[in-house]
Amino acid sequence: MNRIGVIFARHALGAQLALVAVALVCAAFWPPSQGRMLLVPLFPGSPNHMLAGAIDGGAQLLGSGPVPGSFVVSGDHLSVASALSGQAVLILAAPPALCGGPAA
Repeated sequence: MNRIGVIFARHALGAQLALVAVALVCAAFWPPSQGRMLLVPLFPGSPNHMLAGAIDGGAQLLGSGPVPGSFVVSGDHLSVASALSGQAVLILAAPPALCGGPAA
């Protein structure tokens, strides 16, 4: 086996485990089509505009999120996402373990 094959074989298991970990994290935080979502602004100073846009999109404020400037809302993902288009906002699932409260 050549040198590249040995290096690949040595790191293949680690790469596969990392890929599985990334997939699990993505699945855990993928926003639902309807329900609790965590809105995280990517730039400081934009949380108020973000929250106003989300509410205009039909979201209901449930509380503040675990990240400074973030909010937990409940609503329709497509409506909230379209209301927040053009803003630097991450829309994630709001797991009760991280965002408090029972699942909606």
